[in-house]
Amino acid sequence: MRPAYPARQRFMTHAPALRVRKDASGFDQPGVFQCTILRALELPRTHREVFLLRDIQGHTLQEIAAILGISIETARVRLERARREIGQMADSGALGRAQ
Repeated sequence: MRPAYPARQRFMTHAPALRVRKDASGFDQPGVFQCTILRALELPRTHREVFLLRDIQGHTLQEIAAILGISIETARVRLERARREIGQMADSGALGRAQ
């Protein structure tokens, strides 16, 4: 019995396997990333924007400053405050912890 689409099989190519970058942010445990996003959504808008751009999307502080129209120092301070607030939320158990 012939395959249904023999010509299609001849032209199919296999994409190379995607290489996954090792995440250095500590989001490698199941649920940690989701809990971090939920905590970030509770932040004030100014801190949330900087946190998401830096720690989730991977932009540099220079890029964040240009995107938001703020100084690099302001971006750095907002990022520090956002990380501190997220850490305090985790310590207080405000949104539950990932197992």
